[in-house]
Amino acid sequence: MKRTIIFALLTTAWAVQSAMAGQYATALGNCVYNSLSTNDKNVVVQWAFVNLGKTNAAKQITVIPESKIKAVNASAKSTLTRILTQNCAKEAADVALHESKTGVRDSISQLAVRIAQEQLKGSMDDSLSGLLNPGTANVLKGAQVLKDFFKKPGS
Repeated sequence: MKRTIIFALLTTAWAVQSAMAGQYATALGNCVYNSLSTNDKNVVVQWAFVNLGKTNAAKQITVIPESKIKAVNASAKSTLTRILTQNCAKEAADVALHESKTGVRDSISQLAVRIAQEQLKGSMDDSLSGLLNPGTANVLKGAQVLKDFFKKPGS
């Protein structure tokens, strides 16, 4: 259930983030994504996880120690700095010139959501199986019929 909620939130966030990110931020996000090694992707997933872990909703499930948050953030900063300067310097310069206020944030947010979707895709199948199948549809339709049946006239 937790993964289902997270997946839905990430999908929505990705769609909103893609729509809001400018062309230079999108290009930077794509460049960074295409430059990530498997280890780099793990670093970005950990970064996204610890930052989501700071939210009140996540804290109701688990609390991540501050020392772990600092270590993961330092690793992410190092990884992304390397990629921005070595692999995506042109795209980073374009963001700095044209979208300096939100470009880096937008591109990294888009990157994190894209990686999270990639990571969750395979594990979501089991947790979502049977969510909306014909049997579920029949139960929902029956519930609607009963609701309408017991509804007071005029309401």
